[in-house]
Amino acid sequence: MPRSPDVLRLLWWAVHGGSGVLLLVAVLGAARDGHIAVAVAGLLLGVLYAAGPAFTGWVNGRRRERAWLVVVTLGWAVLSALAPVFAWLAFPLSLAVLYVLPLWAAMFGVAVLTCVSVAAASLHAGGVSAVLVAGPAAQAVVATVMWAGPITGSRSRSRARARPARPPGV
Repeated sequence: MPRSPDVLRLLWWAVHGGSGVLLLVAVLGAARDGHIAVAVAGLLLGVLYAAGPAFTGWVNGRRRERAWLVVVTLGWAVLSALAPVFAWLAFPLSLAVLYVLPLWAAMFGVAVLTCVSVAAASLHAGGVSAVLVAGPAAQAVVATVMWAGPITGSRSRSRARARPARPPGV
């Protein structure tokens, strides 16, 4: 299958559109449960997530991308601890990790996101269960396979980002 810019653009819109839908569901769920402050914090997280492209393309853009990723990830972790529905945002966040970080660091990051997602879901459920482990593990695999399919490799990844390829391991 050719890796045309149209396929990558469609994937980009699908990921960000899905992220927005998941975030909206999480915010509405938190508000419905009476956690208004958590819902407002979720909206702020959405604004920060949407601002991600503003952190690319500048001098030291990768450093700013990584700082953005750290702030978004910490915000997600706190919200996941406060309301269980935010744990589902681990999927789009895993894709952001795969996009921003070099592959070796991204694999570690996706594993950490998966563990945090399991811990948050287990906290709210009152204990660990097979379903609470299998769900986040499956999302980690799907995110990684989605990334590996159309966007793997520094050349195609760089074309998708309109940047020069990174040296391996950077």
